[in-house]
Amino acid sequence: MALKELNHNKAETGTSEKQERPGDPGPALTFIFTMLTMEFWGIQAGIFNGPTMLSVGLVQIACFIPYLIGAILFFIRGDSVNGNIFLIFATLFGGVGGFCNTMIGFGNIMGWPISKQMTALPYILGGLSIFPVLWVNRKTADKVTTICYLAAAFFLSLSGLVSLNILSGSWNSIIQWLSLTVVITGFYSCFNGLLVCGGSRGIPVGKPFYK
Repeated sequence: MALKELNHNKAETGTSEKQERPGDPGPALTFIFTMLTMEFWGIQAGIFNGPTMLSVGLVQIACFIPYLIGAILFFIRGDSVNGNIFLIFATLFGGVGGFCNTMIGFGNIMGWPISKQMTALPYILGGLSIFPVLWVNRKTADKVTTICYLAAAFFLSLSGLVSLNILSGSWNSIIQWLSLTVVITGFYSCFNGLLVCGGSRGIPVGKPFYK
């Protein structure tokens, strides 16, 4: 799901130079993104609630370091677009979301009232931050990646608006479908990325929507 690198030297030549360049962390980060979105889908579907939120939060926190490492690797590769967006995801999902869901779960165990609106504004801003990434990559991102990112942008933004009671709870069914779309397209993209990293031709992901 990692978008095409825009900032590194496309005319890179020389075996030694290529060997010194870090590998592509995209498939692993896409797997983390997909796994966490599956957790969010479980929350929206009512599967994870109450004290179970503690476990969800801990899973998110556990993903923060791998997310951060992946973002740094993208920066080292000269890919500022993917580096920035995955650093945002690390902060949003692993940091803010992980800490807040852990506290919500702990609060449910202890009987403490904790507002679930703490993550609303970060999620809305995180969703909006995806749109510039989609725009700058509109001519290079394949269809699967574009659909995944677009669904994620609306999933995050709508979740925040519902949490703030700006939108009614009836939007939750739409949010569930959006998160499920992210899970399916994200895992498909991860599977393709692993094949490509191993030298395979990969599986069909569709040409960019814009030319």
